[in-house]
Amino acid sequence: MTKRNRTTNKALLRGVAVVLSVCVLTGLSACAAGPVLPPQSRVSPTDVTAAAVPCIDNTVLHNGKTLYDYYSENNDTIGWLTIDGILTDNVVMLGQDKPYEQGDDGINHYLNYDFSHQASRAGELYIDARCRITYNSMSQNMTVYGHHMRNGTMLAGLDYYVKESYFQDHQYMTFQTLWHTYHFRVFGVFIVNLKVKSDAAFNYRRPEFKSEQAFLDFIDEVRERSFYDTGVTVQGTDRILTLSTCTYPTGNSAVDNARLVVMARQCTPEEEAALQSDAA
Repeated sequence: MTKRNRTTNKALLRGVAVVLSVCVLTGLSACAAGPVLPPQSRVSPTDVTAAAVPCIDNTVLHNGKTLYDYYSENNDTIGWLTIDGILTDNVVMLGQDKPYEQGDDGINHYLNYDFSHQASRAGELYIDARCRITYNSMSQNMTVYGHHMRNGTMLAGLDYYVKESYFQDHQYMTFQTLWHTYHFRVFGVFIVNLKVKSDAAFNYRRPEFKSEQAFLDFIDEVRERSFYDTGVTVQGTDRILTLSTCTYPTGNSAVDNARLVVMARQCTPEEEAALQSDAA
């Protein structure tokens, strides 16, 4: 890590300590009746026929409803995110560039509107509209956005990952898409201050990479920016989940423009086996 980044991170850590004490809000399926084909925008040209699409999960309950139920009510539904140890346990929507009958149109609709399209300061968790996510493929980097709520909901709990001791006890998160359940392991925690030129130039939200080396170069920069070394390896073909929420380096939401970012890579078969064993 460069001397500049060490100095910057120390200052940011002090700022996050302020946030932890004074958190404020910022704006920034077994089958049911058979296979359910998602909207055309979610199906890539390489996907096979609709007859091969697996059924949306209709077995696992989230707050009393399955993902099939959520999708039936709002077909922007793409999954459910759970992070052990914090209050993040939410439906995840897919950002889409389309009009809405209620609320603002466009890819950031769920920044200010809830699942039912009602105006909401909390909004909903939602995936970057540039990301590809279908029953048989996903972007290499999927970014989930969420507000930093005063009561610790949405993605406010990511603050705890600034401390390495917290990471050691809470390394995993679960992302269940409409069709599959994936586990991810945290490997990087950092802050991007958009008022700093070098930070603003770092596109941590890019969904795809032109080569494995380009992806590994990206991961190297993430490691350099991270508050601590997690020791978690990332390969050139790995898929990662990026969680992004606002944070306040100076403790003043009126002037700060920064993002706390937690990145996790999809678990290896060995890690999956260990998680299944622990659950059993």
